[in-house]
Amino acid sequence: MQINIPTTGIIGAVCGDIAGLPYELRANRTKDYDFPLKLVDFSDDTILTVAIAHWLMGERTEQRLRQHLLDYALRFKDKNVWGQGFQAWFESGGTLDRKGVASNGAAMRVVPIGYAADDLSEVLRLAELSARITHDSDEAAYGAQAVASAVCLTRLGTCKAAVCQYLEDTFHYNMRRTVEDIRRHYHFEILCDRCVPESIICWLQSSTYEEAVRNAVSLGGDADTMASIAGGLAAATAGMAVPQSWAEACYNLLPADFQDIIRRFPQPLELEPDKL
Repeated sequence: MQINIPTTGIIGAVCGDIAGLPYELRANRTKDYDFPLKLVDFSDDTILTVAIAHWLMGERTEQRLRQHLLDYALRFKDKNVWGQGFQAWFESGGTLDRKGVASNGAAMRVVPIGYAADDLSEVLRLAELSARITHDSDEAAYGAQAVASAVCLTRLGTCKAAVCQYLEDTFHYNMRRTVEDIRRHYHFEILCDRCVPESIICWLQSSTYEEAVRNAVSLGGDADTMASIAGGLAAATAGMAVPQSWAEACYNLLPADFQDIIRRFPQPLELEPDKL
């Protein structure tokens, strides 16, 4: 039986992560977008994106989300993709104090939350909840909320200009820069307020999924996380689906249960009850 592999929804974040991973810590910086695609592995961005998607398919409690983040991270604890702080957190069983942590791990995993409700206030609530478990700072909460709300608004048909204005008004991000301007002075950053707006701009200034992801990788920053955010937004945008060849290649790299969650997780609003 042939499996229908999604090309919209959270697969966009997964494919962005996989496309960006070979370029993390390797300042690519090409405005010609001619760097080769190397779709060979997934990172913590994909692992925790799927963990949150799985959480949303059941009871949406803080305790259950904390356990999902722990379980998924510990399952892949030997994969060389974890930041030192987050690794220390999951190795502590989730007891390590993470107050004040403002890094982009809070924002890299929240694309599924943008599909979790039509009510923007609920999306913002869930995004903040998801952030503060491991990144307990206003900056991290804003980063998670910015990504999730942008996905929500976009999938509901809000135009890019209006999304841009909302992000400026709500989070006070400078969204009026160009990819070229950012690339000229950018370097590797992990703080939410120094890579979340830049990732979103890579989507705002693109017309295809591939262009959004290549924009993000071309900045020479935290390539997998930035491409995951930009790709997640692109796949929520009408007319910007993941190319079928990318979707198939990335999907086939994933464990069977990840594939199942990606297939079951909605492009529309309705979420199936948890069957896992």
